[in-house]
Amino acid sequence: MNDLEKAQKLLTAKLMPLNVISKKSKISYDTIRQYASHPERLEKASWRKVYTLALIYDDLVSELTK
Repeated sequence: MNDLEKAQKLLTAKLMPLNVISKKSKISYDTIRQYASHPERLEKASWRKVYTLALIYDDLVSELTK
């Protein structure tokens, strides 16, 4: 799974509340909410935002698999 797919899954699978994702990523809640409702917008998002969201996904998965 690449970083874009991880970021999209984090937001669309509702693995974590959006406000928590916003705080952890330091991306505004409005932006996170837009990406969650329109995940295709992540394809045009900055690499840094996608990478940050993918890291949060990885951390969450590693916590769940412990």
